[in-house]
Amino acid sequence: MPAAGRSRTYDPVVMSHAHVAEVVAGYLARNPTEADRLAPLTGALAAKAGPDIVSRKTFVPGHVTASAVVLDPAGRMLHIRHNVFNRWLQPGGHLEPGDTTLLGAARREVEEETGIPSHLLTLADETPCDVGVHAIAANPARSEAAHHHFDVRYLFTTVTEPATRMRADEVHGIAWLPPDEVEQDFRQKVRAWATGTSPAGGVGRA
Repeated sequence: MPAAGRSRTYDPVVMSHAHVAEVVAGYLARNPTEADRLAPLTGALAAKAGPDIVSRKTFVPGHVTASAVVLDPAGRMLHIRHNVFNRWLQPGGHLEPGDTTLLGAARREVEEETGIPSHLLTLADETPCDVGVHAIAANPARSEAAHHHFDVRYLFTTVTEPATRMRADEVHGIAWLPPDEVEQDFRQKVRAWATGTSPAGGVGRA
């Protein structure tokens, strides 16, 4: 780990921009009303000499992350208590050098942060259930400018009360929260997924 105040170095991510563009295009084909909201992302992907949108070192306009919405049979959503943000969030994070697909990155994050293995996750749909856009504050200690995360989210179901294990350097809590306790900007979608009324499916369709 680098000393405080020094910037970190990261190995390059091998995931192609073409893959990210294809995934985002598939999402927008189902959710065309979100095109304006995702314009900074699609614009960066379309630019021939645009920014490296898969690199966590790209701060304008930001970079892609991947996460997982995991629902249990009761419709509760898996959350981790993030050490940096100190908030309940779905498992997820930056892309890493071994990631070749966004779906694979989301599966990896679940196992890394919660210990739930991939074979206990049933994918609801190969098209992402959501793409979130979040402003991230500058972090001078890491030489990171303010930027945005374009978070590609996949919906999974799992078994009741799977064994979990926290990754202590990133997470200090794991919980299964009902839809009404999910963050407000995400709540309506989670309710729909949990009841099976969304195109991405629900716990009754796993």
